[in-house]
Amino acid sequence: MSLAEWTIIFAMYSQLAAGAEVDWPDPEVPPTQETGLASWYGDGSWHGDITANGETFDPYDYTCAHRSLPFNTMILIENRANRRRVWCRINDRGPYGITTEDGTWDYVVSSSPDKNWRGILDMSIATAEALGTTEVGLQSVHIRYWDRSLGSSFHLASLNP
Repeated sequence: MSLAEWTIIFAMYSQLAAGAEVDWPDPEVPPTQETGLASWYGDGSWHGDITANGETFDPYDYTCAHRSLPFNTMILIENRANRRRVWCRINDRGPYGITTEDGTWDYVVSSSPDKNWRGILDMSIATAEALGTTEVGLQSVHIRYWDRSLGSSFHLASLNP
C-alpha cells in the first residue's frame, strides 16, 4: 500500500472515531486544490465560543474556517514556505477580513462573495503552530480536498497532487 493510501485510511479512521459517516473515494476523481493566504485566530480569546457548525471552539484542535466547504470536510494544508503539512477539519466560516481601499486591513462579518477577502482559511492556533505560521500571521498555503460535486461523496484530502 502506498503512503497516500495509508494516509487516507488513517484520516478515514479518525473521522469514523469522531462519529462521522465516511465513504471510500473514487480513485478516478482528483482532489480539488486551492492556493491562497491563510490566517489564524490569534491569542485564543475565542476559546469556548460557538463555531458556525455549532460546536465549541477549542484553539488546540486542528480546525479551521473556510467560506464554502462543507462542515467536517478534512483538508490537507501545506505551508508553501516550509513545506510543512497538517490535516484540518472545517468547522467554521471565514476568514472575514478585508483589505480596505486605503490598503489597511479591517474585520467584517459578512458571507458576501463580493468582498475583497484577505485569504482562503482562518486556522486554529494548533493548526497554525503545526504549519509554523504563528510568527508571520498570514501565510501562503495550498489545500487539497475532494469536491463532492465531482461525483464522490468522500470529502477527505489526498497527499497526491
